[in-house]
Amino acid sequence: MPLFDINGLNINVRQWGQGEPLFLIHGVGTRSGLWTNQVPVFAAHYHVIAIDVRGFGRSDKPSGRQHYSIERMAGDVIGVCDALGLSDINLLGASMGGFIAQQVVLSRPGLCKRLVLAHTSSEFAIPADVMATRLKALDETSMDDYAKLVAAQALAQPPDPMVEEWLCEMIADNAREPYKHALAGALAEFDLSARISAIDIPTLVIAGSDDRVLPPAGGRSIAERIPGAKFHLVDAVGHIGYAEKPETFNRLVLDFLKA
Repeated sequence: MPLFDINGLNINVRQWGQGEPLFLIHGVGTRSGLWTNQVPVFAAHYHVIAIDVRGFGRSDKPSGRQHYSIERMAGDVIGVCDALGLSDINLLGASMGGFIAQQVVLSRPGLCKRLVLAHTSSEFAIPADVMATRLKALDETSMDDYAKLVAAQALAQPPDPMVEEWLCEMIADNAREPYKHALAGALAEFDLSARISAIDIPTLVIAGSDDRVLPPAGGRSIAERIPGAKFHLVDAVGHIGYAEKPETFNRLVLDFLKA
């Protein structure tokens, strides 16, 4: 798992397979290992690239709020593409990764040929009660207890126990400071709702019927604002549909990319 020097930070970059590039961007509190159910399937058809976003996984975790914004994270993705000589990429972002993906498309026109946005929105849309309980827990509890809270909010109920355990372990493994900077800073300041109509590439938006973190209305709004975008609501999944119903998610993505 090589580290690339991107914008003065070490960014962990993982690659599998051959063919057209398919770049995956994870959400807040997770890492490139989020895609364990996608990589074996996607890599049979594409050159899959997944990074650990700054502040997470094996990438650098700079100290200070100023290092965490959606624009900076998008700049890291663009920097990795430049370092690898990638163009005409397929881009998939989930949750905060969807925020980043939208910014990438707008910041570097022509880099992306297709866009998949999962469990996300075009502006900060985490309900106030969900956000308040998360911030309180980050300040007052252990990361293990915080992870249990996140899993309870993120997964459709009742959750698959193995998916719940897997998600809790990933969340609990985070450093507290960069997590809080990303959650309360980068995410809370995000709003591209007035700009995404300029996105002019084929776009698929996937939402979960039981998503309480970024409710499906946010995904519908994206699909309405991006000309020609397709919207698909997956029944009985929450915010982690790619792990809750991976076969459904993978089929939707591959059918869209190959259409």
